[in-house]
Amino acid sequence: MIKSLHDMKNVKNINKDLWLKYLYNTKEKNFNILNVNSLKEINKYSVFNYVRRTLEILDRLKEELCLDDEIIYFVEETLKWSDVSKTGDKKTRKIWKEKNYDLFCHNIASSQIYLENNNDEIVYTLIKTHGLIGQYIKGEVNLNKNIDLYNLIKDNKISKEKLKTILLVLNQCVIEGVSEELYLNIKDKVLETVDKIVNGELEEEISILNRLTLLNKNMAEEDKKYIEHLDNVVQEKIKNIFDKLELWFFDGALYDFSIEEQLKILLLINNFVSDDVEHLSLESLMRSLYLDYKKKKEVNLYKKRIIENYLKEISFEQILNNNINPNPHISYMVRKFNKTIEFNFKFSIEAKKLIEFCEVAGSSNVIYQKSIYMLYDLFGFRRDSYDRFYNELDYLQTMNSAVKDKSIILDYIVGKKVLDVGPGGGVMLDLIEKTNPVLELYGIDLSQNVIDKLNKKKIDEKHNWNVVKGDALNLSKYFKENEIDTIIYSSIIHELYSYIEYEGKKFNKDTIKKSLVEAYKILSVGGRIIIRDGIMSEPKNQYRIIEFNNKDDISVLDRYCNDFQGRDIKYKKINDNTVKMLINDAMEFLYTYTWGEQSYPLEVKEQFGYFTLNEYVDFIKENLPNCKIIESKSFLQNGYELNLLPKINIYDEDMNVVKLPDSTSIVVIEKN
Repeated sequence: MIKSLHDMKNVKNINKDLWLKYLYNTKEKNFNILNVNSLKEINKYSVFNYVRRTLEILDRLKEELCLDDEIIYFVEETLKWSDVSKTGDKKTRKIWKEKNYDLFCHNIASSQIYLENNNDEIVYTLIKTHGLIGQYIKGEVNLNKNIDLYNLIKDNKISKEKLKTILLVLNQCVIEGVSEELYLNIKDKVLETVDKIVNGELEEEISILNRLTLLNKNMAEEDKKYIEHLDNVVQEKIKNIFDKLELWFFDGALYDFSIEEQLKILLLINNFVSDDVEHLSLESLMRSLYLDYKKKKEVNLYKKRIIENYLKEISFEQILNNNINPNPHISYMVRKFNKTIEFNFKFSIEAKKLIEFCEVAGSSNVIYQKSIYMLYDLFGFRRDSYDRFYNELDYLQTMNSAVKDKSIILDYIVGKKVLDVGPGGGVMLDLIEKTNPVLELYGIDLSQNVIDKLNKKKIDEKHNWNVVKGDALNLSKYFKENEIDTIIYSSIIHELYSYIEYEGKKFNKDTIKKSLVEAYKILSVGGRIIIRDGIMSEPKNQYRIIEFNNKDDISVLDRYCNDFQGRDIKYKKINDNTVKMLINDAMEFLYTYTWGEQSYPLEVKEQFGYFTLNEYVDFIKENLPNCKIIESKSFLQNGYELNLLPKINIYDEDMNVVKLPDSTSIVVIEKN
């Protein structure tokens, strides 16, 4: 076992070995957020444990590759010292700051700390350039930033062959210490890059498009076209950043932002780039953009949506002219330290407190939606509730769980081009693609959260469908007349009806009309609109008696009657645990009651049944000229009996036990 690894495992000689003292005696948590599943995994020993993993890999490679002592020495010393600037006790870090060590750039600062007590030029250079090969592969730095490594060969400090071996072993330890899978994925690229460095092939001209493509893996074609058509002045400013600066934590901070948003942020930064600046740190922005949601690391959507809205309201021209209208609740900030500039966004005290309140309220369904509305109001967001922030994540999981019920839609699809309106978690798109992979599939949704999740899913799972951020009430803005062969509304029309304030009011049947008329415009002749959604029971004037197995659950009904805004819901109390209600009022409540407290804040805002099946057919015929109804049927959706019957008994007016009525309909419209 190599000595440094032995020392770490026994945690001895801490005061003797400064590098070990710094790593162990620290309160810092300067660990890369991208390398953990939950923020709670990060503690003061995270860097210590990472360095130990890298040394364990070196210890293994020593035997596997029969590495000589000199190579072991250089790699071991580099691994020991490369991350010390992320650690250190409070007093030590204060001293480092007083010495102007560049703590924003961990490799630079670590090399400066190393030189305090050591003078090996090769190790110093390896620490200083530590990580740059990985950054180059990610597109964060130019290859010529490795010039100091080549100079070691040029100045006869080390042979080309020996430096090549050192760099290959060092990078395997560093990258595999994060993830073995990651190392295997880029192993060939590491070898190619090391060859360029040791051969002095460091000058290369890389376009803005190529750099942004490296920074945004699997970039969409429309984004590439957008970059190619950028204004020349904007391109010049962005190129200035790429030419001059090393980018730190770009992927962690900006990966989830759109290309336009990334470019605006880089353009804002460019206003502060001077000849003495060499590094751009986005680490503080990255750290501020994550939180733990249900014990898992997630992007802080409250902050991200606010930043997106801020960037949307400023133009490239305003940034270039430094003429940005101030926003009282958000601004950007740039700090300079030595040769590094740090970029982040700053929120007003009111916005900060409200964001914190939303984060806390997320664990309380009762006040969560109110806190979100307050955030909407403060920043002037739309309040149609398409974007439910973190509740959206739970909602997408619920939508994905209804695979079996939704598969019935597959039987009615025609043509080559299919549009799924409100695709949720993508279950319908996946089903169609799996069944008929030659179809051209699109999803459209107004929620940025949904679009982000679907785009990530598309890349991770290598799907061929595409998603469009757009309004279901204006489909003709995004698609041409007669362009789409099949349009699917799977449990989405009742949401449009419930959430969208159309012509001054929600729960407006003209909202349904507007959406279907728009769909009909873009539908090809012979094409179909497939609707799967809630229905009301016929006859409407019949009653149902609900007996709660837990009498306290009547309080849920009381709360529902107070909170539901679709229509006035009333009941007559028969005894402590039994009530009598009109059948459709009873079922509307039960649709919400079914899914429990976790889903209540969303379900209570939605009216699932708004037409009977016959009313639906008549409504469609009245508003879509020359259409043909080729299917109209109803069924009870899976899950209602399973979830409801253990909690209630349901009777007719004569106290006869009855089944739950059909909840859902399939209506298929064909354009003549």
